[in-house]
Amino acid sequence: MAPTRIPLSLDPSRCNRCGRCTTACAAGALRVGATYIYVDWKSCDGCLECAKVCDAGAITGRGAPEAPAVPERRTVPERRPATVSAPPTVRPTASAPEWTLLEAWALLAALIAAFLGKDALLTSDALLGLPGDTQVFARVAVLFSFYVIQAALLWLLAWRRGLSVLDAYRLRAADVPWNARFASAGLVVGLLVAVRLGAWGYGAFAQEMGWTPPAREVGDLTEIFGPTVWGLLLSVVLVVIVAPLVEEVVFRGVLQGAFAGRVDWRIAIALSAALFALYHFTPWLFLPLFALGAACGWLAHTRGSLLPAISLHGAYNVLPVVIAFWMVW
Repeated sequence: MAPTRIPLSLDPSRCNRCGRCTTACAAGALRVGATYIYVDWKSCDGCLECAKVCDAGAITGRGAPEAPAVPERRTVPERRPATVSAPPTVRPTASAPEWTLLEAWALLAALIAAFLGKDALLTSDALLGLPGDTQVFARVAVLFSFYVIQAALLWLLAWRRGLSVLDAYRLRAADVPWNARFASAGLVVGLLVAVRLGAWGYGAFAQEMGWTPPAREVGDLTEIFGPTVWGLLLSVVLVVIVAPLVEEVVFRGVLQGAFAGRVDWRIAIALSAALFALYHFTPWLFLPLFALGAACGWLAHTRGSLLPAISLHGAYNVLPVVIAFWMVW
């Protein structure tokens, strides 16, 4: 429970948006934007770790380093020229929400329409009537077009805000010490094991209950891309790299960011995870996908960058690709 009075003093004008404070906040109560510092006092436990790591004097408190005198602020650009000299509107904003609900829902609606259009093309008589190699080429072209549409929509959203794609969607590595990066890598590995074990447990329980999956999920990859080396490479590019990148930007970058500014961060993670699971239109896999989405959402909220969430999502997708091609080779 948070203390009744937390001795923190916030000065956004001193903030250089280095990201150390949000990483140090184990409770996930701190958000840093281009012009503000926000503390969720209900979640804050008063540990003052944010004040201890802030060397710009933007966050201070009892037991934390005192704010530097005003004349000393002139030395900051010499120590951090890249951070201080950059315009505030193009700096990564840690876990601060960037998007409105209208933008989030409009993006999701467009992606669902593209998803349905993609499935309609992949199952159309015209495509299924093509000969073997030509059909594989047509399927790959449809899938690439599907992701190009998503990338164009995401670029348009960032362009409307005057942001680069990397900064708008927190795709840069946070400016944190190496030990924090190793901690993020360890969390990705631990969550990958936990989510995969949960998925296997769910599958075993479903079989015990007599539930039958609607389709051969694993075999579809070799049917779409072909059981060749080129098929494997295309599977890796689209399933392990492109799909996790795009989906994490959409669901954890835009949707969760829009929700986080209006509801508790736990609810925001749950909402984005549920929409992520529903988006795949596979009721059989709703629970495993929800668990994956929740794990990625927690990483996106606590690590100051989307890269750990993208890494977890990509690593999760590696296993189906390996199994699919192992079975036919």
